[in-house]
Amino acid sequence: MGKVAPKADVRWTMNFHEKYAAWFREAKAQLEAHQYPAAFKTYPFPALDHPPWAPVRLPISKGRLGIVSTAALFRKNVDPPFADTIEGDPQIIELPRDIGAGELSTAHPHIPREAVLADVNVALPLDALRAMVKENQVGEIAPRFFSLIGYRTRADEVATETAPRIAAAMAEDRVTHALIVPV
Repeated sequence: MGKVAPKADVRWTMNFHEKYAAWFREAKAQLEAHQYPAAFKTYPFPALDHPPWAPVRLPISKGRLGIVSTAALFRKNVDPPFADTIEGDPQIIELPRDIGAGELSTAHPHIPREAVLADVNVALPLDALRAMVKENQVGEIAPRFFSLIGYRTRADEVATETAPRIAAAMAEDRVTHALIVPV
């Protein structure tokens, strides 16, 4: 997945940079001390004029579902785990659609990892989605899933780099519907 220009309106990112820099200077010590509620109390959350999604035009039973998990999932002994950084690791890991739950682990430092390790379906509902395909409730699942870490302080980078890369890959996979599994 290479760099792709965003199709969504990202004009808000111009003002965000300055606000973010000021916030980060003030919040850095709190983030380093893992005092997240205090640090994010003054975070410059972007205000969007329009929702950044499109209306459903095709029944999901006839479509192809692309899936994004924010649980920092990675394949054991295959992918590098996500790093625990102060601003969040920007990497995106592609997981094949036929992956088994036992092949996955999580490196998300801000979620109860034991729950995900006990049942990966809480972070990537493989069993339910595969059952929905068999029952013709979902047409098919895209050939790859996308995993990222949901903890990212740089909303501008998510909007201008991460999201466009995933969207371009989903377009390449002919995805008609997308599911984001937040954790």
